[in-house]
Amino acid sequence: MPTPTVSVGHLVDLLRKAEGAPITSSRIADLLGSVRLDPATLKPFVRHADDHYMRHLVHRDALFDIMAICWLPGQGTPIHSHNGQLGWAFAVQGAIECTEYAWRGCDRPENQNVAGMDCLAGGMKVQLDEQRTLRCERDGELNIVDKQVTIHSLRVPDGCDEPVVSLHVYSLPFDSCVVFDVARGGCQRRELVFDSAPDGYDVRLR
Repeated sequence: MPTPTVSVGHLVDLLRKAEGAPITSSRIADLLGSVRLDPATLKPFVRHADDHYMRHLVHRDALFDIMAICWLPGQGTPIHSHNGQLGWAFAVQGAIECTEYAWRGCDRPENQNVAGMDCLAGGMKVQLDEQRTLRCERDGELNIVDKQVTIHSLRVPDGCDEPVVSLHVYSLPFDSCVVFDVARGGCQRRELVFDSAPDGYDVRLR
């Protein structure tokens, strides 16, 4: 049986219906893998910028953030955390490359003992081990953030010379993350912003 193609609005509805049961990494991965997103329906959320990748909010509620991220060749994120939340991402146009890391220690491990986020950040001598790199293309593999894999970086891979669009789902929503400076061995907490959001959403905009 062919995989059904759905609009982004229908995908949002499917995720909202999924809120009636516990949100697990595998359950949402199976849901996202059971449909194919019609890229034309994302057009209102697609806009690129020369100087940064752009984050466009599609939907937010108590359990999910759903956003389109738009990239140009050469753009990417720093290494960053996800506050211990779950996440799922896939390419809608072009490709994204994800490199995963494992945290091995820092000089302020006590900063991790705080409710509601992965850590307060501010430590030095941060040790990260690179684990693997995953390439996600349209109709290809799903990138997953879970309780075991919470630190990664994303970038447009070498050889991809077209504008890239990816769809990202996070649970729970979060508005800050820890960014790692590998060269200095430090980290800091950074507030997250959106480049656009539908009317009625109280989120921080660039």
